[in-house]
Amino acid sequence: MKRREFIILSSIGATSSTLLSACGHPEEKLIPAFIPDDEYVPGIDYWKASTCGMCPAGCGIVVRTREYKANKIEGNPLHPVNRGALCARGQAGLQVLYNPDRIKGPLKRVGERGEGKWEEISWDEAFKILAEKLLEIRTKQRDDGTLIFAMRETEGVTGLAARIFGSAYGSRIYFSGESTVEDIEREAYRQSYGRRVRPVFDLANASYLISFSARFLETWHSPTMYSLAYGEFRQAKGKPRGKFVQVEPRLSLTAANADEWLPARLGSGGLVALAMAQVMIREGLVDNPASPEFLTEPLEAYAPEKTAERTDIPAERITRVAREFASSLRPLAIGSSEVLDGALDTHLIAINFLNKLVGNLNKPGGVVLPEYDFNPLSELTDVEMIRWNSSLNWSVTSEEIHALLIHKVNPVYYSRSWQDVMKRIPFVASFSAFMDETTQLADLILPDHTYLESWDLKTTPLDERNGALTIQQPVVIPEFNTRQTADVLLALSRELSAESAIRSPFSSAEGVVKEAVGRLVKSTEATVTPNAQRTEGLKTALDRAVWVGALAKSGETFRQTLSKFSLLSPKRDRTDDEDQYDQYDSNEYPLALLDYEHAMLGYGEHSNLALLQETPDTMTSVMWGSWVEINPGTAASLGIANGDLVKIQTPFQTSDREMLDVEKGVIDAVSPEDEVILPALLYEAIRPDVIAVPFGQGHTAYGRYAQQRGANPILLKNYLRVPQVRSRTIPVKLTKVSGGKKLIRFGTDLQQRMENKR
Repeated sequence: MKRREFIILSSIGATSSTLLSACGHPEEKLIPAFIPDDEYVPGIDYWKASTCGMCPAGCGIVVRTREYKANKIEGNPLHPVNRGALCARGQAGLQVLYNPDRIKGPLKRVGERGEGKWEEISWDEAFKILAEKLLEIRTKQRDDGTLIFAMRETEGVTGLAARIFGSAYGSRIYFSGESTVEDIEREAYRQSYGRRVRPVFDLANASYLISFSARFLETWHSPTMYSLAYGEFRQAKGKPRGKFVQVEPRLSLTAANADEWLPARLGSGGLVALAMAQVMIREGLVDNPASPEFLTEPLEAYAPEKTAERTDIPAERITRVAREFASSLRPLAIGSSEVLDGALDTHLIAINFLNKLVGNLNKPGGVVLPEYDFNPLSELTDVEMIRWNSSLNWSVTSEEIHALLIHKVNPVYYSRSWQDVMKRIPFVASFSAFMDETTQLADLILPDHTYLESWDLKTTPLDERNGALTIQQPVVIPEFNTRQTADVLLALSRELSAESAIRSPFSSAEGVVKEAVGRLVKSTEATVTPNAQRTEGLKTALDRAVWVGALAKSGETFRQTLSKFSLLSPKRDRTDDEDQYDQYDSNEYPLALLDYEHAMLGYGEHSNLALLQETPDTMTSVMWGSWVEINPGTAASLGIANGDLVKIQTPFQTSDREMLDVEKGVIDAVSPEDEVILPALLYEAIRPDVIAVPFGQGHTAYGRYAQQRGANPILLKNYLRVPQVRSRTIPVKLTKVSGGKKLIRFGTDLQQRMENKR
């Protein structure tokens, strides 16, 4: 593999340095090569550009390498999204590459599923086993199917490879992916603005910002990009300092940076937004008042005087904020999705309505709507785009699935019923780089490269017409005997291609990326390579790992529809299961559970990284575990002190019907746990009727740094059948219990004792 190397001296200040060992571990000696390599000089740092793979934001990175080893990651100053900055997750990327728990080569199960007995095999044997199993399914001439279950990567190289493989295979294939917040938000944006694309919010040029649970300084959309924009919003020269209002039931780090915090009831953000809209229209504060056609009742029903009891925000306060927002020169409203499955996020649609009222679409300081949902890979093949189904919202049973190919998802971590589902599927192949809860139930493991060893593309819109195409490319040779999953799928498509199938011209992810980037620099005038020939433009783009230019239409279209709903008295068909869940005593379950994405660990995908486990939570200083945040007044009424163990229970028991569904192997049947036990943390900046638990912990596998730490709040929820869960307002009760779990907090005596044990 040819390596492209360059040194950024002026921007990065690259100097020779030594990679220090972690605390409590012996140092390793760096031994220079006796015979110098043709491609590097011993002792000299080489900075190589790529793309961060620690979240979907697509920030540009430069990686310092020496003697084929990566030893530091920084932000790429040439990338327009993060402009040289990088968050803590991005800095921790080396611990993915050099993690001691990585799967180092292909494995074949030799014991019972889940028994943990594996045999190391060659890639030739692994590929042969996989190809023969898939060929056997296809030759049965029955209504059998293969399921490819992956992250929704329709814009990436893996998604393209899956499309090519699906066409070549010539048998039924189901494509499924995790139901992501981005998918839900995109549908809400389509309902609000007519385009199913994620907008760019011009925080830097706004003069008044109101955020509804959008933690843009922590996890929302692109935290690094919006943190930089927020700095300009606050301190940019030549304009007054912007005002920021945060609406959410718990004071997050983002809310702590706001001028004003509105502690609205959990799940009432849309009501606050519509109350503001009603004030703005009735007082004539907007020039062109739009009609909220999505509502089933008049907007007057949402007046702050009528909804104050439901939001718990005084009408006078909402009225004042509405007046400030409408009278500001460049007002902007943003919001985070309030649901976790495929349901329509009606609250986000209501929040978006504020932007339409003040007319800030495609204006400085407003909502910038890209013209196209750009996909540079869509034109590389004639194979139709994949329609990825939600993993939690489909009716395929395990009896219809004879092979499961799973990539970058861990459904067993999110739903224990998946253990039963997988046991009924005859053949399971995992492409995971780590032995997580799902991979340990596989028959065959074909470990994937990490993002620092892989090829991929990520597009990020910058304004209406222009965007950044970020290139992910290897910065080191593969650390272990792994292969990129896209390369395996492309090889399978050639091996199993039916006579009538379309044969792909691509043999590797590298070829896909170079072809896509080469076409762009040839067909479009780019700002970084003006008037350059294709080869020179391709070289420049690869060296910088970013291409900036006008975005071309991807070809994917969406039918325009408008859903009508009510936030006051929602009416829809209900199932027997939902009616069952309404039958609980609200006095017995007086609290509401707010679960939120951990700033470091995400939804659990980064729990296996010691650096992120070691990083204290900004608001609570907790590390190496999870906790439940309780208002001190609520805790006092229950006799709970700081650090006490408490049991969190929901009224939603696993019904006989759900158990029957699991026995039948319905993949979307989710059986919630009855309780979780966590240490209490008294947190003054949370509503008395709300408790909060971060995601991220509770793994039963996934390596030494992740397993058996904290609890997984996802297991308390039944996403499909309980309407309250869809809006994150699941009722709970707390009970103090005895036990030995303790909070590990930065700067405390317990942390020091933990350090001494290393």
